[in-house]
Amino acid sequence: MPKIPPMPDYIAAGTKDRLIRDKGAMAKVLFNDDLKELKLYRGTLEAFIQNEESKDVAALEKHAEPGDGEFWSYHYPYQWQDVIGSQLRKSFLVSLLSLAEFHMGLLCRDVAEVVEARIKCDDLRGNSVFARARKYLEAFGNFQSPAQAVWEIIGDLYALRNSIVHNAASVDNDRNSARIQSLEHKAPGISFPSAGVVDLKSEFSVFAIEKVEGFLNDLHQEYVRLCNGLENG
Repeated sequence: MPKIPPMPDYIAAGTKDRLIRDKGAMAKVLFNDDLKELKLYRGTLEAFIQNEESKDVAALEKHAEPGDGEFWSYHYPYQWQDVIGSQLRKSFLVSLLSLAEFHMGLLCRDVAEVVEARIKCDDLRGNSVFARARKYLEAFGNFQSPAQAVWEIIGDLYALRNSIVHNAASVDNDRNSARIQSLEHKAPGISFPSAGVVDLKSEFSVFAIEKVEGFLNDLHQEYVRLCNGLENG
């Protein structure tokens, strides 16, 4: 999990009461802002890919005869989607999962404060960072959500992120190969066309954003429920 910064002294004083009153409102604003910036980044990437592909197609049309499928099969600028686009989308996925990990870490830190837990999420060992966070939030915050299926898809995305970062997206050689390849049946725009190397289309980025946004919103709602219970109890 990314290093979560400690609270400034002026915030740490009376931390528990302040956090309970705030109910994660400031954290939600920060998350929304970060996600908005990441969506802008994705939109800019996709516009760049589309524009460059269109420019190359327009230049090639001057040399093609109408209905000449053989010409286009040899000369179509596939690289904009299959090489450049896929690589850029992989970098986007890494950024998206880093955002999810960071904001989940902030939430775990705040849960530890409001319930006055002696154990921090970072004290847990084993499993993936998301599995440890789930264990912590359910044990100390009594979180009932996100649902099992949501945790699973976030875990799938994180396994793919790790393969991109640590294994050059060569899924066949990844210890989580089966889990990553199962995404082909769960999400649009993902395939493994060449020696198990993942290929990502625009639709997959949209899918991933929706899943991460829903996941963090579920966590936020559970945190609000926790704070309401502590405030009224």
